[in-house]
Amino acid sequence: MKRTTVIPRLSLAFLVCLGTFAAVSPATVAGNRCKDRCNEVSRLRKAVCKEIPLKHERHLCEDAAKRAKNDCKHRCR
Repeated sequence: MKRTTVIPRLSLAFLVCLGTFAAVSPATVAGNRCKDRCNEVSRLRKAVCKEIPLKHERHLCEDAAKRAKNDCKHRCR
């Protein structure tokens, strides 16, 4: 009687462990890699924008960098 209850419990525990390892799939990692690349490009563009001395031109450049980052992230999906 005891043995029949142990086997389903072990198989359920095995399935739960298998599910958690399957959640970390290469597709999930690739999506993060794409977003990380977008964030890196955006950070570099903003760094270039901060070198612009004129406030109005600087804000236009930063807004353009933000739009480019959002477009890049939408392509990752």
